[in-house]
Amino acid sequence: MVYFQTDYLQVEHHEANNVLITQWYSDCSSLQYRQALINIARIARELQVEYAVMDRRLLQPVSEEDLHWTCTIFAKAYTKLPLKKVAVIHPFHPETELQQQLFYKQLESYIETRSFSDLTSAYDWLTTVPSVKRHS
Repeated sequence: MVYFQTDYLQVEHHEANNVLITQWYSDCSSLQYRQALINIARIARELQVEYAVMDRRLLQPVSEEDLHWTCTIFAKAYTKLPLKKVAVIHPFHPETELQQQLFYKQLESYIETRSFSDLTSAYDWLTTVPSVKRHS
């Protein structure tokens, strides 16, 4: 079921496996980026999602201010979500890849994360490989 859709992002929930899939389609403004992340967190909390695929292949680099916000304020809120495992699909843009690595580094002691190059492998890892126990 699609929960959120714009011209730059789609968020859908696969109820059978309790997986949230976010797919970025293009760049967006700073406000849209931050609101999108807040919406993703809200949806994950409301649905008690334990697994997520973050398809960031088409996401463009964000500003230094947005990166700082993502790695501090948003990362702290993200660690409070019921997520156990997050599969990240590598962005095509090298700078975005580096930015995403900084963000997920903040989460590694809370949420098991792994990077993939395609959606099928990411989804399979989430739904077939047991999760590793993390800090709360």
